[in-house]
Order: sequence, then structure tokens, then C-alpha cells
Amino acid sequence: MEAKATMTTLGTGNNRSFTFIELLLVVVLIGVAAGVSIPYFRKTFSDLKLQSFAGDLQTFMNYLRERSIVDGQIIILAIDSEKKEYWAQAKDAQDRLKTYRIPPEISIESSQKEVFFYPDGTIDKVTIKLLNHNERAISLTTEGVFGGVKLQAPG
Repeated sequence: MEAKATMTTLGTGNNRSFTFIELLLVVVLIGVAAGVSIPYFRKTFSDLKLQSFAGDLQTFMNYLRERSIVDGQIIILAIDSEKKEYWAQAKDAQDRLKTYRIPPEISIESSQKEVFFYPDGTIDKVTIKLLNHNERAISLTTEGVFGGVKLQAPG
């Protein structure tokens, strides 16, 4: 008798499952949502790369200022926008201290190709503008006599 009850319960139509149309509708909705959101993710990712690069460059410039003070010599930060690299070297030396690559999606605009860091803690006054493909910009400015490098995102 128990076997009959089980079979009767299975045959009453209480099975809950999705139809092919319902599954297809869910897949289409997920596809539309992904299609709409992917461009925003790309833009956000590009902006995060720009912010990360700007922070790295700021840290490197502050390091060069401190190294100039400790070593008691003038250190130069050189930026080559065409070769997409920047490096540091002591003023009287031929060898580079460090060389870094600029990410391909970021461009640098600066009035000076070289920034000097002096042993007394001062830095040449300069503004370096970093741009990504979305035309978002971040500026690094040196404070000249007071030393240090500030990040400024246009408001």
C-alpha cells in the first residue's frame, strides 16, 4: 500500500520545475544586464588604473625627495612621454637609479621633462597631468620650497 501512495503522489502534478521558456527568459535578462553594465566596468577599471598609477608616481617622487636629502645630492626625475617611461638618476651620474614604464592607456602632460629634487628638500615647481582614455585627469603638483607632491583630481 505504501508503494501505491508514493506513486499517486508523484502523479498528481505537484512537480515544480522550470519550463524552457522560463529558463530562456532568465538567460536573456542576465545577458541584457551584463551588456548594459560592462561598459561601466571598463570605465571604472580604467579610472582605477589611473588613480593607482598617480599614487605610485606620487610615492616615487616623495621617495626621490627623501633620497636627495639623505644622499646630499641633486636627483633628477626624467619623463619620456614618447617612450612611455620615467626614471630617476643623480645629477652627475650616467646610470639610472630606477626606471618605470608608463601604462599604455595613460598619457602624461608636463611643462618640464625633468624635475629636480634638491638636498635641502625643495623640488622644482611643476604640474604633471595624467590622462586616461576616458579623458579623466589627475594632476600631481610639487610644492616647491616646502617640498612634497600633492594629487589633485579635477572637481
